[in-house]
Amino acid sequence: MRSKSLSIVAAQCKHACMFALCTLALSGWGSILRAQSSEQRRVQVPTGAEPADPFFRYATPGECVRAAERLQQRYWRDKRPDTVVYAPATDSVPAPVVAGVHACASRFSSRTVPVSELRDLATLYLWARQDTLARQAIDQFFRAIQSLPSFDRAWQLSLWAQTLFSVHPTRVAWARATIAELDALGARAARDRVDVHLRASDYALSINDRAVAVSEARAAIAAGHQMSMNDRIDGVRRLESAYMALAMPVALMQTGAAALSVLDTMTTELAPLRPAGSGDQRQLLTALANDRIRFAALGRTDFPRVHADAWYGADGDTVRPRPGKLTLLTFFYGVDYPTFATLRRLHEQYGARGLDIVFMTTTQGYFRSMPMPEPTVEADSMGSYIRNFLKLPGVLAVELTSFSHIADGRRRNEETANLKAFGQAGGALLIDRRGVVRWVDDLRPARESMWDAVIQSAL
Repeated sequence: MRSKSLSIVAAQCKHACMFALCTLALSGWGSILRAQSSEQRRVQVPTGAEPADPFFRYATPGECVRAAERLQQRYWRDKRPDTVVYAPATDSVPAPVVAGVHACASRFSSRTVPVSELRDLATLYLWARQDTLARQAIDQFFRAIQSLPSFDRAWQLSLWAQTLFSVHPTRVAWARATIAELDALGARAARDRVDVHLRASDYALSINDRAVAVSEARAAIAAGHQMSMNDRIDGVRRLESAYMALAMPVALMQTGAAALSVLDTMTTELAPLRPAGSGDQRQLLTALANDRIRFAALGRTDFPRVHADAWYGADGDTVRPRPGKLTLLTFFYGVDYPTFATLRRLHEQYGARGLDIVFMTTTQGYFRSMPMPEPTVEADSMGSYIRNFLKLPGVLAVELTSFSHIADGRRRNEETANLKAFGQAGGALLIDRRGVVRWVDDLRPARESMWDAVIQSAL
Protein backbone atom coordinates (compact mmCIF):
# COMPACT_ATOMS: atom_id res chain seq x y z
CA MET A 1 0.00 0.00 0.00
CA ARG A 2 2.82 2.26 0.95
CA SER A 3 4.70 1.63 -2.32
CA LYS A 4 1.52 2.40 -4.29
CA SER A 5 1.13 5.72 -2.47
CA LEU A 6 4.76 6.56 -3.21
CA SER A 7 4.20 5.80 -6.91
CA ILE A 8 1.21 8.16 -7.03
CA VAL A 9 3.17 10.91 -5.31
CA ALA A 10 6.09 10.38 -7.70
CA ALA A 11 3.78 10.64 -10.71
CA GLN A 12 2.22 13.84 -9.33
CA CYS A 13 5.64 15.32 -8.76
CA LYS A 14 6.66 14.41 -12.28
CA HIS A 15 3.63 16.16 -13.75
CA ALA A 16 4.16 19.18 -11.49
CA CYS A 17 7.79 19.44 -12.52
CA MET A 18 6.96 19.13 -16.20
CA PHE A 19 4.33 21.89 -15.82
CA ALA A 20 6.81 24.13 -14.00
CA LEU A 21 9.46 23.59 -16.66
CA CYS A 22 6.99 24.36 -19.45
CA THR A 23 5.82 27.47 -17.63
CA LEU A 24 9.42 28.60 -17.12
CA ALA A 25 10.23 27.98 -20.77
CA LEU A 26 7.19 29.91 -21.97
CA SER A 27 7.98 32.71 -19.55
CA GLY A 28 11.56 32.81 -20.83
CA TRP A 29 10.44 32.92 -24.46
CA GLY A 30 7.95 35.64 -23.56
CA SER A 31 10.71 37.70 -21.95
CA ILE A 32 12.90 37.21 -25.01
CA LEU A 33 10.11 38.25 -27.36
CA ARG A 34 9.35 41.32 -25.25
CA ALA A 35 13.02 42.23 -25.16
CA GLN A 36 13.26 41.81 -28.92
CA SER A 37 10.18 43.98 -29.36
CA SER A 38 11.65 46.74 -27.16
CA GLU A 39 14.88 46.60 -29.16
CA GLN A 40 13.24 47.00 -32.57
CA ARG A 41 14.07 50.70 -32.74
CA ARG A 42 17.63 50.25 -31.52
CA VAL A 43 20.44 50.19 -34.06
CA GLN A 44 22.47 46.96 -34.07
CA VAL A 45 26.25 47.07 -34.57
CA PRO A 46 28.72 44.21 -34.91
CA THR A 47 30.20 43.00 -31.62
CA GLY A 48 33.54 44.68 -30.92
CA ALA A 49 33.02 47.35 -33.58
CA GLU A 50 33.17 51.03 -32.62
CA PRO A 51 29.77 52.53 -33.52
CA ALA A 52 29.87 55.55 -35.80
CA ASP A 53 26.88 56.90 -33.90
CA PRO A 54 27.73 57.20 -30.16
CA PHE A 55 23.99 57.31 -29.39
CA PHE A 56 23.14 54.10 -31.22
CA ARG A 57 21.67 52.52 -28.08
CA TYR A 58 19.26 55.38 -27.38
CA ALA A 59 15.76 54.49 -28.55
CA THR A 60 13.83 57.43 -27.06
CA PRO A 61 14.26 61.22 -26.87
CA GLY A 62 14.19 60.96 -23.07
CA GLU A 63 17.37 58.88 -23.15
CA CYS A 64 19.00 61.59 -25.24
CA VAL A 65 17.94 64.26 -22.73
CA ARG A 66 19.65 62.31 -19.96
CA ALA A 67 22.69 61.91 -22.21
CA ALA A 68 22.73 65.69 -22.71
CA GLU A 69 22.87 66.21 -18.95
CA ARG A 70 25.78 63.78 -18.68
CA LEU A 71 27.61 65.48 -21.55
CA GLN A 72 27.19 68.83 -19.79
CA GLN A 73 28.59 67.43 -16.53
CA ARG A 74 31.48 65.77 -18.35
CA TYR A 75 32.33 69.00 -20.17
CA TRP A 76 32.67 70.95 -16.92
CA ARG A 77 34.25 68.15 -14.90
CA ASP A 78 37.85 69.07 -15.70
CA LYS A 79 37.27 72.79 -16.13
CA ARG A 80 36.70 75.59 -13.66
CA PRO A 81 33.00 76.45 -13.62
CA ASP A 82 33.65 78.38 -10.40
CA THR A 83 35.21 81.16 -12.48
CA VAL A 84 31.96 81.80 -14.35
CA VAL A 85 29.17 83.77 -12.73
CA TYR A 86 25.85 81.94 -12.71
CA ALA A 87 23.47 83.82 -15.02
CA PRO A 88 20.39 81.74 -15.90
CA ALA A 89 18.98 84.29 -18.36
CA THR A 90 22.12 84.19 -20.52
CA ASP A 91 23.74 80.89 -19.53
CA SER A 92 24.29 78.63 -22.53
CA VAL A 93 25.15 75.04 -23.35
CA PRO A 94 28.79 74.63 -24.49
CA ALA A 95 29.18 74.14 -28.25
CA PRO A 96 30.59 70.55 -28.00
CA VAL A 97 27.58 69.54 -25.92
CA VAL A 98 25.19 71.15 -28.41
CA ALA A 99 26.85 69.24 -31.24
CA GLY A 100 26.47 65.92 -29.40
CA VAL A 101 22.86 66.62 -28.47
CA HIS A 102 22.09 67.66 -32.05
CA ALA A 103 23.44 64.32 -33.31
CA CYS A 104 21.23 62.45 -30.83
CA ALA A 105 18.19 64.56 -31.71
CA SER A 106 18.65 63.87 -35.43
CA ARG A 107 17.52 60.29 -34.79
CA PHE A 108 13.96 61.43 -34.06
CA SER A 109 11.20 63.67 -35.36
CA SER A 110 7.76 64.70 -34.13
CA ARG A 111 6.26 62.57 -36.91
CA THR A 112 7.86 59.33 -35.76
CA VAL A 113 7.85 59.35 -31.96
CA PRO A 114 4.77 58.39 -29.89
CA VAL A 115 2.71 61.15 -28.30
CA SER A 116 4.00 60.15 -24.87
CA GLU A 117 7.55 61.08 -25.96
CA LEU A 118 6.82 64.43 -27.60
CA ARG A 119 7.52 66.47 -24.47
CA ASP A 120 10.91 64.78 -24.09
CA LEU A 121 11.57 65.46 -27.77
CA ALA A 122 10.75 69.15 -27.31
CA THR A 123 13.14 69.27 -24.32
CA LEU A 124 15.83 67.63 -26.44
CA TYR A 125 15.37 70.26 -29.15
CA LEU A 126 15.83 73.00 -26.53
CA TRP A 127 19.16 71.45 -25.57
CA ALA A 128 20.11 71.42 -29.26
CA ARG A 129 19.10 75.10 -29.69
CA GLN A 130 16.36 74.11 -32.12
CA ASP A 131 13.53 76.13 -30.61
CA THR A 132 11.37 76.07 -33.74
CA LEU A 133 11.34 72.27 -33.74
CA ALA A 134 10.77 72.29 -29.98
CA ARG A 135 7.69 74.48 -30.42
CA GLN A 136 6.32 72.22 -33.17
CA ALA A 137 6.79 69.13 -31.00
CA ILE A 138 5.24 70.61 -27.86
CA ASP A 139 2.30 72.12 -29.79
CA GLN A 140 1.64 68.70 -31.31
CA PHE A 141 1.80 67.17 -27.83
CA PHE A 142 -0.75 69.55 -26.32
CA ARG A 143 -3.08 69.16 -29.30
CA ALA A 144 -2.96 65.42 -28.79
CA ILE A 145 -3.91 65.65 -25.10
CA GLN A 146 -6.55 68.34 -25.55
CA SER A 147 -9.36 65.90 -24.75
CA LEU A 148 -7.82 64.82 -21.44
CA PRO A 149 -9.32 66.10 -18.16
CA SER A 150 -8.20 69.54 -16.99
CA PHE A 151 -6.03 68.21 -14.17
CA ASP A 152 -4.03 66.04 -16.61
CA ARG A 153 -3.42 68.97 -18.97
CA ALA A 154 -2.55 71.18 -15.99
CA TRP A 155 0.06 68.69 -14.86
CA GLN A 156 1.67 68.60 -18.30
CA LEU A 157 1.65 72.41 -18.59
CA SER A 158 3.30 72.61 -15.18
CA LEU A 159 6.04 70.17 -16.18
CA TRP A 160 6.68 72.06 -19.41
CA ALA A 161 6.84 75.47 -17.72
CA GLN A 162 9.37 74.16 -15.19
CA THR A 163 11.42 72.68 -18.04
CA LEU A 164 11.52 76.09 -19.75
CA PHE A 165 12.81 77.66 -16.54
CA SER A 166 15.53 75.04 -16.07
CA VAL A 167 17.11 74.86 -19.54
CA HIS A 168 20.14 76.90 -20.64
CA PRO A 169 19.43 79.68 -21.29
CA THR A 170 16.09 79.99 -19.57
CA ARG A 171 13.22 80.53 -22.04
CA VAL A 172 11.51 83.11 -19.84
CA ALA A 173 8.91 84.53 -22.26
CA TRP A 174 7.85 81.06 -23.34
CA ALA A 175 7.61 79.91 -19.72
CA ARG A 176 5.40 82.86 -18.83
CA ALA A 177 3.12 82.15 -21.80
CA THR A 178 2.78 78.56 -20.60
CA ILE A 179 1.94 79.76 -17.09
CA ALA A 180 -0.75 82.02 -18.57
CA GLU A 181 -2.30 78.95 -20.22
CA LEU A 182 -2.21 77.16 -16.90
CA ASP A 183 -3.77 80.11 -15.05
CA ALA A 184 -6.61 80.12 -17.60
CA LEU A 185 -7.68 76.71 -16.24
CA GLY A 186 -8.57 78.39 -12.95
CA ALA A 187 -9.31 76.53 -9.73
CA ARG A 188 -9.15 73.15 -11.48
CA ALA A 189 -5.40 73.68 -11.89
CA ALA A 190 -4.78 75.45 -8.57
CA ARG A 191 -2.27 72.94 -7.20
CA ASP A 192 -0.10 73.01 -10.33
CA ARG A 193 -0.38 76.79 -10.53
CA VAL A 194 1.13 77.04 -7.06
CA ASP A 195 4.13 75.03 -8.25
CA VAL A 196 4.83 77.01 -11.42
CA HIS A 197 4.44 80.40 -9.76
CA LEU A 198 6.83 79.24 -7.05
CA ARG A 199 9.30 78.24 -9.76
CA ALA A 200 8.88 81.63 -11.46
CA SER A 201 9.47 83.41 -8.15
CA ASP A 202 12.62 81.41 -7.49
CA TYR A 203 13.87 82.23 -10.97
CA ALA A 204 13.22 85.94 -10.41
CA LEU A 205 15.29 85.82 -7.22
CA SER A 206 18.11 84.10 -9.11
CA ILE A 207 18.44 87.22 -11.28
CA ASN A 208 17.70 89.56 -8.35
CA ASP A 209 14.38 90.74 -9.82
CA ARG A 210 12.74 91.28 -6.46
CA ALA A 211 9.51 92.89 -7.69
CA VAL A 212 8.72 89.96 -9.99
CA ALA A 213 9.67 87.53 -7.21
CA VAL A 214 7.06 89.20 -4.99
CA SER A 215 4.32 89.17 -7.65
CA GLU A 216 4.94 85.51 -8.53
CA ALA A 217 4.93 84.48 -4.87
CA ARG A 218 1.64 86.33 -4.36
CA ALA A 219 0.24 84.51 -7.40
CA ALA A 220 1.29 81.19 -5.83
CA ILE A 221 -0.46 82.12 -2.57
CA ALA A 222 -3.60 83.19 -4.47
CA ALA A 223 -3.64 79.86 -6.32
CA GLY A 224 -3.27 78.10 -2.97
CA HIS A 225 -6.43 79.82 -1.75
CA GLN A 226 -8.28 78.23 -4.69
CA MET A 227 -7.20 74.71 -3.82
CA SER A 228 -9.79 72.36 -2.36
CA MET A 229 -9.61 71.84 1.39
CA ASN A 230 -8.29 68.31 0.89
CA ASP A 231 -5.55 69.60 -1.40
CA ARG A 232 -4.66 72.33 1.10
CA ILE A 233 -4.41 69.78 3.89
CA ASP A 234 -2.25 67.46 1.78
CA GLY A 235 -0.21 70.32 0.33
CA VAL A 236 0.51 72.33 3.47
CA ARG A 237 4.27 72.23 2.80
CA ARG A 238 3.66 73.56 -0.70
CA LEU A 239 1.71 76.47 0.80
CA GLU A 240 4.46 77.05 3.36
CA SER A 241 6.94 77.37 0.49
CA ALA A 242 4.71 79.98 -1.17
CA TYR A 243 4.78 82.20 1.92
CA MET A 244 8.54 81.74 2.30
CA ALA A 245 8.96 82.71 -1.36
CA LEU A 246 7.13 85.96 -0.58
CA ALA A 247 9.02 86.63 2.66
CA MET A 248 12.44 86.46 0.99
CA PRO A 249 12.08 89.38 -1.46
CA VAL A 250 9.99 91.33 1.07
CA ALA A 251 12.90 91.13 3.52
CA LEU A 252 15.29 92.33 0.80
CA MET A 253 13.08 95.20 -0.30
CA GLN A 254 11.84 96.23 3.14
CA THR A 255 12.95 94.77 6.49
CA GLY A 256 13.11 91.52 8.39
CA ALA A 257 10.08 92.71 10.37
CA ALA A 258 8.04 92.96 7.16
CA ALA A 259 9.01 89.39 6.30
CA LEU A 260 7.97 88.24 9.78
CA SER A 261 4.57 89.83 9.16
CA VAL A 262 4.20 87.62 6.07
CA LEU A 263 5.04 84.58 8.19
CA ASP A 264 2.48 85.63 10.80
CA THR A 265 -0.16 85.42 8.10
CA MET A 266 1.24 82.06 7.04
CA THR A 267 0.90 80.67 10.56
CA THR A 268 -2.66 81.98 10.90
CA GLU A 269 -3.71 80.32 7.64
CA LEU A 270 -1.82 77.04 7.83
CA ALA A 271 -2.01 76.03 11.50
CA PRO A 272 -5.79 75.25 11.30
CA LEU A 273 -5.06 72.73 8.53
CA ARG A 274 -3.96 70.35 11.27
CA PRO A 275 -6.24 69.18 14.12
CA ALA A 276 -5.97 71.54 17.10
CA GLY A 277 -3.57 70.26 19.76
CA SER A 278 -2.53 67.24 17.68
CA GLY A 279 1.03 66.06 17.20
CA ASP A 280 0.74 66.98 13.53
CA GLN A 281 -0.17 70.56 14.41
CA ARG A 282 2.69 70.82 16.93
CA GLN A 283 5.10 69.55 14.30
CA LEU A 284 3.79 72.09 11.78
CA LEU A 285 3.99 74.94 14.28
CA THR A 286 7.59 73.97 15.05
CA ALA A 287 8.45 74.08 11.34
CA LEU A 288 6.74 77.45 10.93
CA ALA A 289 8.59 78.81 13.97
CA ASN A 290 11.90 77.65 12.45
CA ASP A 291 11.04 79.57 9.27
CA ARG A 292 11.02 82.76 11.35
CA ILE A 293 14.55 82.40 12.67
CA ARG A 294 16.41 83.62 9.59
CA PHE A 295 14.28 86.75 9.26
CA ALA A 296 14.39 87.42 13.01
CA ALA A 297 18.20 87.48 12.68
CA LEU A 298 18.13 90.38 10.20
CA GLY A 299 19.14 93.64 11.85
CA ARG A 300 20.50 91.96 14.98
CA THR A 301 23.73 93.32 16.48
CA ASP A 302 24.08 90.93 19.42
CA PHE A 303 25.70 87.89 17.82
CA PRO A 304 28.84 86.89 19.75
CA ARG A 305 32.30 86.46 18.30
CA VAL A 306 33.08 83.20 16.52
CA HIS A 307 34.51 80.65 18.94
CA ALA A 308 37.24 78.22 17.91
CA ASP A 309 39.73 75.87 19.53
CA ALA A 310 41.84 75.90 16.37
CA TRP A 311 42.17 78.52 13.61
CA TYR A 312 43.53 77.99 10.10
CA GLY A 313 44.47 80.83 7.75
CA ALA A 314 43.80 83.53 10.34
CA ASP A 315 47.47 84.61 10.65
CA GLY A 316 47.07 85.24 14.37
CA ASP A 317 43.96 87.42 14.00
CA THR A 318 41.28 85.27 15.59
CA VAL A 319 38.64 87.93 16.22
CA ARG A 320 35.74 87.23 13.87
CA PRO A 321 33.72 89.12 12.77
CA ARG A 322 36.41 91.78 12.61
CA PRO A 323 35.32 95.25 13.74
CA GLY A 324 34.92 97.47 10.71
CA LYS A 325 35.00 94.53 8.27
CA LEU A 326 32.24 92.98 6.17
CA THR A 327 32.06 89.30 7.18
CA LEU A 328 30.44 86.30 5.55
CA LEU A 329 29.99 83.47 8.07
CA THR A 330 29.09 79.97 6.92
CA PHE A 331 29.31 76.43 8.22
CA PHE A 332 31.45 73.80 6.51
CA TYR A 333 29.54 70.52 6.42
CA GLY A 334 31.44 68.64 3.70
CA VAL A 335 31.93 68.66 -0.04
CA ASP A 336 29.49 71.10 -1.58
CA TYR A 337 31.11 72.23 -4.83
CA PRO A 338 28.30 74.55 -6.03
CA THR A 339 28.53 76.50 -2.75
CA PHE A 340 32.31 76.57 -3.00
CA ALA A 341 32.03 77.99 -6.50
CA THR A 342 29.78 80.80 -5.24
CA LEU A 343 32.21 81.61 -2.43
CA ARG A 344 35.20 81.67 -4.78
CA ARG A 345 33.46 84.09 -7.12
CA LEU A 346 32.32 86.37 -4.29
CA HIS A 347 35.83 86.38 -2.86
CA GLU A 348 37.33 87.11 -6.27
CA GLN A 349 35.03 90.10 -6.66
CA TYR A 350 34.93 91.49 -3.13
CA GLY A 351 37.90 90.03 -1.20
CA ALA A 352 40.17 92.93 -2.08
CA ARG A 353 37.40 95.32 -1.06
CA GLY A 354 37.22 93.92 2.44
CA LEU A 355 34.92 90.87 2.38
CA ASP A 356 36.13 88.41 5.02
CA ILE A 357 34.91 84.79 4.62
CA VAL A 358 34.85 82.58 7.72
CA PHE A 359 34.11 78.85 7.71
CA MET A 360 32.95 77.27 10.95
CA THR A 361 33.04 73.53 11.62
CA THR A 362 33.26 71.01 14.45
CA THR A 363 35.06 67.75 15.11
CA GLN A 364 32.96 64.59 14.82
CA GLY A 365 35.41 61.82 15.71
CA TYR A 366 36.10 60.96 12.07
CA PHE A 367 37.25 62.71 8.93
CA ARG A 368 36.34 61.64 5.37
CA SER A 369 34.97 58.33 6.80
CA MET A 370 38.21 57.65 8.67
CA PRO A 371 38.28 57.41 12.51
CA MET A 372 40.50 60.08 14.04
CA PRO A 373 42.81 59.21 16.96
CA GLU A 374 42.10 62.54 18.70
CA PRO A 375 40.24 65.82 18.03
CA THR A 376 43.36 67.87 17.34
CA VAL A 377 44.41 65.48 14.57
CA GLU A 378 40.94 65.74 13.04
CA ALA A 379 41.06 69.55 13.23
CA ASP A 380 44.45 69.61 11.45
CA SER A 381 43.10 67.25 8.79
CA MET A 382 40.15 69.56 8.12
CA GLY A 383 42.40 72.60 8.05
CA SER A 384 44.71 71.01 5.49
CA TYR A 385 41.79 69.73 3.42
CA ILE A 386 40.05 73.11 3.19
CA ARG A 387 43.13 75.29 2.86
CA ASN A 388 45.46 73.11 0.77
CA PHE A 389 43.26 70.67 -1.15
CA LEU A 390 40.03 72.60 -1.78
CA LYS A 391 41.91 75.93 -1.65
CA LEU A 392 38.87 77.75 -0.35
CA PRO A 393 39.23 81.45 0.42
CA GLY A 394 38.92 82.78 3.93
CA VAL A 395 39.71 81.33 7.35
CA LEU A 396 38.56 78.19 9.13
CA ALA A 397 37.39 78.08 12.75
CA VAL A 398 37.24 74.58 14.27
CA GLU A 399 35.54 73.77 17.57
CA LEU A 400 36.50 70.58 19.40
CA THR A 401 33.16 68.97 20.15
CA SER A 402 32.42 67.74 23.66
CA PHE A 403 30.71 64.36 23.62
CA SER A 404 29.52 61.44 25.69
CA HIS A 405 28.47 57.87 24.96
CA ILE A 406 24.98 56.43 25.28
CA ALA A 407 24.25 52.96 26.64
CA ASP A 408 24.80 51.14 23.34
CA GLY A 409 28.23 52.76 22.89
CA ARG A 410 27.33 55.31 20.24
CA ARG A 411 28.80 58.80 20.50
CA ARG A 412 26.53 61.73 21.32
CA ASN A 413 27.90 65.18 20.46
CA GLU A 414 27.08 68.24 22.51
CA GLU A 415 25.95 71.42 20.78
CA THR A 416 28.89 73.77 20.25
CA ALA A 417 29.03 77.51 20.91
CA ASN A 418 28.95 78.45 17.22
CA LEU A 419 26.01 76.16 16.50
CA LYS A 420 24.11 77.73 19.39
CA ALA A 421 24.93 81.26 18.24
CA PHE A 422 24.75 81.02 14.44
CA GLY A 423 23.41 77.61 13.48
CA GLN A 424 19.74 78.30 14.08
CA ALA A 425 19.73 81.01 11.39
CA GLY A 426 20.93 78.46 8.81
CA GLY A 427 22.79 79.01 5.57
CA ALA A 428 25.26 81.87 5.71
CA LEU A 429 25.17 85.23 7.50
CA LEU A 430 26.45 88.55 6.17
CA ILE A 431 27.48 90.89 9.01
CA ASP A 432 28.35 94.44 8.03
CA ARG A 433 31.09 96.73 9.37
CA ARG A 434 28.85 97.92 12.20
CA GLY A 435 28.11 94.36 13.32
CA VAL A 436 24.57 94.34 11.88
CA VAL A 437 23.25 91.14 10.26
CA ARG A 438 22.37 92.19 6.71
CA TRP A 439 21.34 88.89 5.15
CA VAL A 440 20.85 85.18 5.90
CA ASP A 441 20.43 82.59 3.14
CA ASP A 442 22.07 79.58 1.50
CA LEU A 443 24.93 80.01 -0.96
CA ARG A 444 23.58 78.10 -3.95
CA PRO A 445 24.66 79.53 -7.33
CA ALA A 446 20.99 80.34 -7.96
CA ARG A 447 21.24 82.82 -5.06
CA GLU A 448 24.49 84.38 -6.22
CA SER A 449 23.00 87.47 -7.88
CA MET A 450 21.08 88.22 -4.70
CA TRP A 451 24.20 87.86 -2.53
CA ASP A 452 26.08 90.03 -4.98
CA ALA A 453 23.51 92.84 -4.63
CA VAL A 454 23.39 92.59 -0.82
CA ILE A 455 27.20 92.66 -0.50
CA GLN A 456 27.45 95.67 -2.80
CA SER A 457 24.91 97.57 -0.73
CA ALA A 458 26.77 96.70 2.49
CA LEU A 459 30.25 97.75 1.33
